[in-house]
Amino acid sequence: MLELFYKQSLAIELIKRKARIAMIQKTTGLSIKWLRKAFREYHGFSARAGNEKQSTIALTRTNRNYKEATIFAVCYRNAETLMRRKEVDIAIDAFDAFKKIHPYAHLDFPEACVIIDDLKTNAIELVKCSHCACWNLLNARLCIKERCGTCKTQIEVMR
Repeated sequence: MLELFYKQSLAIELIKRKARIAMIQKTTGLSIKWLRKAFREYHGFSARAGNEKQSTIALTRTNRNYKEATIFAVCYRNAETLMRRKEVDIAIDAFDAFKKIHPYAHLDFPEACVIIDDLKTNAIELVKCSHCACWNLLNARLCIKERCGTCKTQIEVMR
């Protein structure tokens, strides 16, 4: 019984952040019908339909979006090192910290989950600029040369 309560409370936490129903169902194992109804009751409108973005490159087409993605990645890495809990709890805490730092950001929770997946699979990398010490996401854009988003110096990648 407590397991069902935990799953439902986790689902409500994800619904608050407008996560995709498929992602919530995959994480909690609750029925899609129940999740759609809960989403509709909580927000007053139905959950978004359609495919979610599959890569960080699709999310970082503008400088603003690139900077938001970088800020979220830093929040996620900090939450990951501070807490040894379930992955979904870390994602929720990182997203909440990101929204406190940047309340008017366009990055939403499903997009943040794409960034998390790319960080985990090493498709993108979070590095500090050697010149200004600002965080940058490598391989997050279609650029041939990686440049710092702040000082515009070329970032040397040590691989």
